[in-house]
Amino acid sequence: MANEHAIVIGGSMAGLCAARVLSEFFDKVTVVDRDAYPAGAHERPGVPQSRHVHALLMRGRQELENLFPGFDRTMLEHGAIDINFGLDFAVLRRDGWGRRQHNPIETLFASRVLMEETVRGLLRKLPNVELIERADAAAFLIERGDAPRVSGLRVIPRDGRPEFTLTGQLVVDASGRGTKIPGWIKELGLPTPEEEIVDSHTGYASRWYKASSPSRRPPQWWWKGVWIEPLGDSAAEAGVLFPVEGERFIVTLAGWGGKYPPSDEDGFTAQLRKLRSPIIAEEVALGEPMSNVYSYRQMANRWRHYDKWQARLDGFVALGDATCAFNPVYGQGMTSAALEALILRDCLKERGGQVDAALPREFFTRIAAFQKDPWSMATGADFSFAATEGRRPALAARAFSRVLGKMLEVGNDDPKIGDRLAEVVHMVRLPSALLDREILARIARAWGRRIIGRRPKAESTGAMPPLGAAPALEA
Repeated sequence: MANEHAIVIGGSMAGLCAARVLSEFFDKVTVVDRDAYPAGAHERPGVPQSRHVHALLMRGRQELENLFPGFDRTMLEHGAIDINFGLDFAVLRRDGWGRRQHNPIETLFASRVLMEETVRGLLRKLPNVELIERADAAAFLIERGDAPRVSGLRVIPRDGRPEFTLTGQLVVDASGRGTKIPGWIKELGLPTPEEEIVDSHTGYASRWYKASSPSRRPPQWWWKGVWIEPLGDSAAEAGVLFPVEGERFIVTLAGWGGKYPPSDEDGFTAQLRKLRSPIIAEEVALGEPMSNVYSYRQMANRWRHYDKWQARLDGFVALGDATCAFNPVYGQGMTSAALEALILRDCLKERGGQVDAALPREFFTRIAAFQKDPWSMATGADFSFAATEGRRPALAARAFSRVLGKMLEVGNDDPKIGDRLAEVVHMVRLPSALLDREILARIARAWGRRIIGRRPKAESTGAMPPLGAAPALEA
C-alpha cells in the first residue's frame, strides 16, 4: 500500500463506507466517533434521527452489498424484510391508490440501527480498520508548506483517558450535519465553503409499534407497508407505516411548511385519523405501542460547496451529510453516502493510491457532479410548498420539476412510466432517464387520454386501497 494511515471523523453510515474504501489503499484506517457503539442494533446519541423511518433505496442496497459482501444475507438473517415496493406497499398518491403490481424495485426494510450495526460488524472484520469510541475529534494537526496540509487529529477521549494525537496522510470528515470542520477551517485563517440552504420547514414525528398477530388482521389487508403522499399546501401532511425486524413497525407523520406533526401521544394518534385515509390509524389500533412519540425537525437541505471552495487544504476531504444533506423525508442520505465513498475510491485508484495535492479538488468536483441530481430532486419537491425558503433553482431546473410533477401525476396511468420514476427515485437510473424518447411518448399519450376523457380507470380513489387486490399479471 502507498499510504500508512487514513483517519475518518464519524462512525455513522458515511464514515463506515469511507473506511471500507480507504482500507483498500492504506495500511491502517482509524474511525473516531464520540459515541460508544452499542452491543447489537440499539440507539446511540450521535444518530438522534435513527428512531424515525429510514428508507434504504434500491441502489443503496446494491452498493452496500458490493462494499460489504454478506450485507444482504446478514440483514435478512436478523429479520430485515425483503419487499417489492409495487407489490407490497399501499401507496395513496394525489389522484388515488397506486396500482398493485410487481415493479423493478426490490428493497430491504429494517431499522436504521440494524443497518448500521450490520455494516459496522462487517467492517470490523477488516484487519486494518480500527474503531475508536467515546472520543471527540478536537482539532486538525497542520503542516505548513506551499499550502496548509492536514496531517492528523487531536483527539480528546470522553471517558477520562488522556488526550492523544493521530497522524495520517488523509483525514475524512464524515461527521454529519453537525460537523465542526467549517469552524476549524475558519480558525486556520481560511475562508469557509459557501453554503446553500433550502428549508421547507419540514418536521417528523414517529412512534414504534408491535405488529398485531396475523389472526387479528383482516385477511384482505394485503399490504406490508403504507405511504400516504401530501397534496401540497392544501394538505401538507404525509404518513408512512414501515415494517421492520422483530415483528414491529414504525409510523411516521411528516408535515411541510411549518405544519409540524404533534409530539404527544394523544395528538399523534388523533393526527393519524386526519390523514387522507384511515388505513394507518386502523393498523395502529391493532398494534401495541412500544415507544413514546419522537420528533425531529433538523431537515433543511444544506449543501456546503467544497467544489467552489477557494481555499486549498491538502490531506482533507469530506463526504455524506457533512457536505450535502438532503431533507431526510426523501430517503437519499445513506445511498448517497455509499456512492460518494465509491467516488473517493475512484479518485484514489486513478492516483495509484497516492494522496496528492490535487486529490481534494478532484474529489469535491466529482461528488458535486453526483450530488446535483439528488439535490435537485429533494429541493424540487420541497419547492412545491409555498413556505419553502432558499434560492430558487434555475429556469431549466424549474421546468424539469414541472415535467417531473406531470410524470408523477400520470405514473398511475401507465406502469412503464411508474417503473421508470421508481428507478430514478431509487437512484438506479439518472434523472435524465425520465427524458428518454419512449418515456416522453408514453407521458404524452397518457396526458392525451386524460384530456379526451379516456384515462384508464383509477385503481381506487376511496379512503382504503382495494381490499384483497391481486397483483397485475402484466406491466
